[in-house]
Amino acid sequence: MGLSDIALSAGQLDRTGQEPANIIEFIESSWGLNIQLYPVQRVILKAHYGLELDDNDPFIVTDWRRQNPQYFTEREYLEFLFLQKRSNIREVIPGVQRRELVLSIGRRSGKTFLCACVVAYEVYKLLLKGDPQTFYGVPKTNTIGLISVATDKDQAGLLYTEASGHFSECVYFKPYTANNTMSYAKFQTPADIKRFGRYVDDPTAKATIKVSFKSCVAKGLRGAGNIVIILDELAHFNEAGQSDALTIYRAVKPSLAAFSPKDPKTKMPLQIRGPDGGLIPAVEGRILSISSPLGKQGFFFQKFRQGFTGGLESQNMLCIQAPSWEVNPTIEATFLAEEYATDSISFFTEYGADFTDRTSGWLEPEHLLACVDARLRPAHRAPLRAPHFMGLDISAGKIDGDYCAVAIGHLDDEGRIVLDLIERIRAGEGDYKNQDKLSFDDITEWLFNLSRRFYISSGIFDQWAGLPFEMALHKRGLTQCNSVFFTKQLSSQLFQNFKDLMYERKIVLYDWPLENSTSPESAHSAHINELLELQQEVQSKYLILVQAPQIKGKFDDMSDAMFRMAWEATQHLGKRKYIAGNIGRGPQHQSEGSYMDVARAQKKARTMSRLGGSSPDRQRSAINRHMSRGRR
Repeated sequence: MGLSDIALSAGQLDRTGQEPANIIEFIESSWGLNIQLYPVQRVILKAHYGLELDDNDPFIVTDWRRQNPQYFTEREYLEFLFLQKRSNIREVIPGVQRRELVLSIGRRSGKTFLCACVVAYEVYKLLLKGDPQTFYGVPKTNTIGLISVATDKDQAGLLYTEASGHFSECVYFKPYTANNTMSYAKFQTPADIKRFGRYVDDPTAKATIKVSFKSCVAKGLRGAGNIVIILDELAHFNEAGQSDALTIYRAVKPSLAAFSPKDPKTKMPLQIRGPDGGLIPAVEGRILSISSPLGKQGFFFQKFRQGFTGGLESQNMLCIQAPSWEVNPTIEATFLAEEYATDSISFFTEYGADFTDRTSGWLEPEHLLACVDARLRPAHRAPLRAPHFMGLDISAGKIDGDYCAVAIGHLDDEGRIVLDLIERIRAGEGDYKNQDKLSFDDITEWLFNLSRRFYISSGIFDQWAGLPFEMALHKRGLTQCNSVFFTKQLSSQLFQNFKDLMYERKIVLYDWPLENSTSPESAHSAHINELLELQQEVQSKYLILVQAPQIKGKFDDMSDAMFRMAWEATQHLGKRKYIAGNIGRGPQHQSEGSYMDVARAQKKARTMSRLGGSSPDRQRSAINRHMSRGRR
C-alpha cells in the first residue's frame, strides 16, 4: 500500500511504526500539501532536515533587476551561500539535521508559508507515531505543543490562516482534527482516539497535540512542552508592550528538552552521531527563527552570527541569509525596481535580507564629519582653572574585554562643546600589558593623572561601576565625579542630546590620529570610526538603544564616554563660570581678543587657581607664582 493509499484510508487510524515521508515529499505530493516549492526553499528545508541535496538539475538565480543569471544545482547553491558568508554550512551531511534554523530572508520570500509547512509536517510526523507521548517518554495525558510566536496578533493570524488552510485541505489530517480556533488547533493522536473516543462523536474527548499561534508576550509562553517553536519575524520583537527577543527565546527554548526518543527498556534518551561524529542526545525538538533583519544589532543578528562560531553552541544550527529575489523567483523586476526607487536605503534590508549598516546606522556620516575641526588635535593639558567636563565608561578591563574610556571636553565662548581628549585603557595593552585585569586602583590612578592636566569641574559614570569605585575616586580627591543610574529613558536622552548637538554644530571633535584605511578619504581616528559604526535599535516610540555592532572586536566605550561628557557639559550651558574660553589653547582656538583682554584673563586665572581645583597639581603655589603647589 502506497503513501497515498495510507493517507486516504480514514479507517486505518493506527499507523504506528510507519516511516514518515520526508518534508519535501509531504509538501509536494498530492496526498500531502500538494504545493510546489521554489528551488531555494527546497535547499533551505533539505539543509534543515538533513536531506541530500540534488546535484543534477540546475536552476536560475538572478540579481534584483532580474539580470546576470547564474545556474546552480542545490548543492552548488548552498556552497555559493557558504563562500559568500551567507550560510554557516558548506554541505549537507545526509541524515544530520540542524534543528535550530536561523533564517534571514527578505519580504515576500514566503517566510509565513515555510513556517506553516514545517508546522503541518511536524503534526503529520506526530500523528504517524500513533502514541507520541510513549515514544518521547512523557505522561500519556500531556499535551505536545507546537507554538508559533509572532510580532502581534495580526502577524500570528497570518500564520494561523496559512497553517489552518493546510490542515483543512490535506486529507491526511481530517480523521484527527479536533477543533480549530483563531489562536490554536488541536489534534487527536491514534492513541487519544483509543483512550478517549473520537472528538467528532464526543466534543469532550481529549486531544493531546496542540498548535498555538501567539503574539510575543513572554508571560504567556512558559510551561508547556513544545516540540516545535517558530519565532516569526524575530528581529521585530521589540515593540512597546511586548517582550524583547531574548526574553521570548529564553522563555520558550527550555520547552524543547523533553522531546528525545526514549529507550523502551531503560527509558533513557537515545543517542545519535552529530556532525563531528560524536554521540549526542537525539533531541527532536526544533526552533525556527525566521525574519527579515534590522541591521547589525539585536538578538536575531546575534543568533545568526552564533552559527558561524564553529563551537559547540553552533553544531545544531543552520543559518542562511537569502534575498527575496533568490528565494521567490516569481517577484517581478518592476515591483523590486519600484521598491528600490521608493527607498533605496531600506531596500537591501527589507528585500535583500542584508544585515547592513545602512538602515541601522545611528549617525549620518556627513553630519558627524561636519562637526570635525581638521586643525584640532588632542590636548595634552589645559589652562589652569579652565573648567572641563569628564565622561567615563568603566569596565573590568579584562584581556579581550571592554575598554575603560574617558572623554574630556570644555565649553567655548560660542557655547559649543569641544572635545579635548579621549583615551581608553585595557588589561593586556600598553602600560597594563602584563595584567590580566584592571583594578580600581589602576583606573583611579589613570584618572587622577588626567586631573593633573585638566581642571575637571564635574564628571559622570554609570552606577553599575559600583559604589566602591566612586569611593575610590573620592579618596583620590576626585569628588566631582559621581555615579548616575542610566535608565533606558535617560540613556535615550543622552543619545538624542549628542545627535541634537551634532545637527546644530554645537559639538566640535578632533579626528586624530588617523587609522589605516585603503582610502585616504575614508581614514578616521578610532573614536570617529566607532561613532560611524554605532547601531540604533528602536525599542519604543521614545526609547532607543545605541551600541556597537554585535561583532567581535567592535566597541562603544569611547562613544559612551563622549555622550556622557557632552551631556554633563550641556547641563552647564549658559553658566558663564563654566565657559573655558579660548585663552591659551593654541592658534586654532584663540579668539581675536586684545592684548589687555588676554592679560586680564590670565590674571583672573591666577587668582582663581588659589581657590582649589580638581588636583592640587593643577593649582598655582601661593608662595611661588611660577610654580604649582604639587602633591608629594
